[in-house]
Amino acid sequence: MTKQELLNFVEAHQSEIGAFNIMPGKKFGGQFTLGYYFDEESQKYKVYEMSERQEFWVWDEFDRESEAIDRLYKKILFDFNIENDIAISPTTIDSIGIVDGHLELLLADGNEWLPDTEQDHLLKLQEKLNNYIHFIESKQYVDSYGDDFTEKVINLTFQYAPSDNGLAFLVQVQKVLQPTDIRLKVVVPE
Repeated sequence: MTKQELLNFVEAHQSEIGAFNIMPGKKFGGQFTLGYYFDEESQKYKVYEMSERQEFWVWDEFDRESEAIDRLYKKILFDFNIENDIAISPTTIDSIGIVDGHLELLLADGNEWLPDTEQDHLLKLQEKLNNYIHFIESKQYVDSYGDDFTEKVINLTFQYAPSDNGLAFLVQVQKVLQPTDIRLKVVVPE
């Protein structure tokens, strides 16, 4: 996990975190603070907490910033009882319609790509894509939309850029779909 991914996670879960300050990369003396900072004297990254009584605790020390980020992330999950579940409903079609004469099915993925949920994310995304492909191959759309399409498109739109493993998975999906009349269109944030 990067510092930016941690900041995105904190922003997405601000309602659970409440009044606590989360300070990655900074030592902050205010009440209700969790963070990490680089200590010049020891040359270590220190994960800390400042309590409501201004009591300062160092929870862990690390040589690498990535380890401090991971420890702070896990502390946030634990302290605020955050369940970081992947919200993909594999059995529903998010949206379906006709675009430029093509049948287009929208699959919207609003989940962050985090190291501890990546495998679950990939599995749920694979299951949902398989259900979309089955829906198209079994022509379940014919009663509502007819069958006069030269191309069927699965428009997979991500709110957050996929991880390297996520991108590799999408390349494999596109290879599998290449000999069919189903095209995978991937939209990622800039």
